[in-house]
Amino acid sequence: MSSTNDFAGKVAIVTGGGRGIGATIAQQLANRGAIVASADILPDAEWTSELTAPHTRHYLDVRSKQSCVDLVKEVVAKHGRLDHLVNNAGIVRRAKASEMSEKDFTDVIDINLNGTFFMSQAVYPELKKVKGTIVNIGSTSGHSAVLNTVSYSASKAAVMFMAKSLAFEWATDGIRVNAVGPTIVPSNMTAPLLVDPVFMEDKMSTIPLGRMAEQLDVAQSVLFLLGPESAMVTGQTIFIDGGVTIH
Repeated sequence: MSSTNDFAGKVAIVTGGGRGIGATIAQQLANRGAIVASADILPDAEWTSELTAPHTRHYLDVRSKQSCVDLVKEVVAKHGRLDHLVNNAGIVRRAKASEMSEKDFTDVIDINLNGTFFMSQAVYPELKKVKGTIVNIGSTSGHSAVLNTVSYSASKAAVMFMAKSLAFEWATDGIRVNAVGPTIVPSNMTAPLLVDPVFMEDKMSTIPLGRMAEQLDVAQSVLFLLGPESAMVTGQTIFIDGGVTIH
């Protein structure tokens, strides 16, 4: 059974940890004993995460492989080890596929997909030492088609499949890689949608349990996949979706 110190002595990187789901994941890891290195491209004034020492804040641009490598070096220099990675950094751009700009499409792919790969690649040498774990943040949009989110949906389908590919390749190193796929979650990213009654009525009709996922729902599932209770789970996606993907 889980306890309040499941992650005692462990060090975890959470990308996109400055606010939203990432900040909630970071807080829950800290509550369970982990030392958390929250990494984000946000300026300090936009961080909502309130973690203090021994937890650390770091600048990260996941579009840059070098930035990812530098982050891992910083974290290991500061904390002495690295055990877990949560690939949470992500953006969305909404437009009809026929009208989406090249920049909007490539920005989403660069951050959501390429960034997830660059970070996973950067942490590999350290996680191999300790048989560590990775969790990618996917989405139900990567499982079931959603209008006007072609780049986001494609990127999230890819990071969930990437969990399978990396899990298969790195199993011999003792590294487990999984993903979670939330339905709509209240956050900065979804704020414009939450005030659109037509969108919300349609969205809620697709969720059998009849509510949005909360950030804590996502965080708790991430911690399960990072921690020892899921020791025989790798290459899987858990949908935090109230039943969206049932049908």
